[in-house]
Amino acid sequence: MLVKVRKTIRAFRMLDPGERVLVGVSGGADSVALLAALHRLGPSLGVTLSAAHFNHGTRAAESDRDESFVRRLCEASGIALLTGSMGTEKRGAGLSVEDFLRRKRYAFFESARRQAGADRIALGHHRGDQAETVLMHIIRGSGVSGLAGIPPVRDGGRIIRPLIDCSPGEIIEYCRQEGLSFVTDSSNADERFLRNRIRRVLLPDLEKRFNPAIVDSLCRLADVVRQEDDCMREEARLALGALAPDPAAPVIPIGKLDALHPALKRRVIREIVRGLAGPDRAVGLDHVRAVLDLAAGGDPGASLDLPGGILVRRVYGNLEFKGGGRRGGHAQEGTALSFCQAVSIPGTVGIETLGLRVRFRELRRRPLRPETTPRTAYLDLERIDGPLVLRSPRPGDRIQPLGMKGTRKLSRLLIDEKVPRDRRNRLPVLADGVSVLWVPGLRLSERARVTGGTRRVLKAEII
Repeated sequence: MLVKVRKTIRAFRMLDPGERVLVGVSGGADSVALLAALHRLGPSLGVTLSAAHFNHGTRAAESDRDESFVRRLCEASGIALLTGSMGTEKRGAGLSVEDFLRRKRYAFFESARRQAGADRIALGHHRGDQAETVLMHIIRGSGVSGLAGIPPVRDGGRIIRPLIDCSPGEIIEYCRQEGLSFVTDSSNADERFLRNRIRRVLLPDLEKRFNPAIVDSLCRLADVVRQEDDCMREEARLALGALAPDPAAPVIPIGKLDALHPALKRRVIREIVRGLAGPDRAVGLDHVRAVLDLAAGGDPGASLDLPGGILVRRVYGNLEFKGGGRRGGHAQEGTALSFCQAVSIPGTVGIETLGLRVRFRELRRRPLRPETTPRTAYLDLERIDGPLVLRSPRPGDRIQPLGMKGTRKLSRLLIDEKVPRDRRNRLPVLADGVSVLWVPGLRLSERARVTGGTRRVLKAEII
């Protein structure tokens, strides 16, 4: 199993020497094996470990038993442990218990990562989980992205899954060989949950009656679809950048949207809606179809409400998207905003008031064509001076537009680019301690341009 784990880490570039890894440990066989494997491989990989355990509190004494077990396990291994538990927040309408607990757990892991100063969060998902997830998405009704299943690496590399190519049998055997004890979650036998029914009923039946290698087939499907999905997502972002230079308040010409392939058209709409709604909003194919129906309709003033307080309006030949202005999800149109978020690399910065998320990561090699688009920028890390922040424009801001020798006032640039007055204070800018480096959708600074001599490349991408 260790050979597979090392191969997976290398194949997906999960870890770099010198990094700190926070391991999510529930106490079950998967997470115990993951912690032991990374503890064994840590010195050769050049990484250090800490652990995190989230007590869901849903199984009374059993939940407390699991937490005590993990505490003892980490103490015996000399690994620092952070713990968390459920608060008093109520489950939202339309959200399943599974999804609610998952969101609370991931929020805790991210908080623990920051507290521990870790670069990555390692989770114990394996091939069985992958097969179950693909089947679950098929049953619920899914597009291509759902068939991609669980990604080995997520959120720009912040979340990694080193066991994703290991089978449950291999994990149990590893625990046996290493003398690793673990706890069993009784809720895994509760067939009220869809995933448990798939694991205990559907998958065994498919293996017995249709395909003994069904898990391998589903995992292979997920691998192929994930690669093609990544390709389509990038194509959609390029198309969206050409259609809507302002990601905070996109305006799409319907004629240009109609000229796209139907598959790409759906992708573009989904990128817009998910970007404005935020990562925790359920945005599905039905919402995308509703937007396309609005575009195809004959009423020039029709509108549509979507999750996250998004308003979509058809204004003659355009579709206008506005994020959350009427429901408090985001700021009202025209409102002057003030925000400033420090950038960590790798990391993702979210500006809730704009419904915007920007991912930052250092590339391992310089791209052959580091071309900046409205949603993506490549910057020379060694030419950045001081702390990097994503913030609102400030009086006196200056930028050295790409290809120019001197600097210009940002306010004058926005006027010349015909950015409406009510949007000028709502644009995000990426800046260091000297000047503005990138205005998404408008300009990259010459000062941070990637050249043939660039050794370290930062990629900033609106997601």
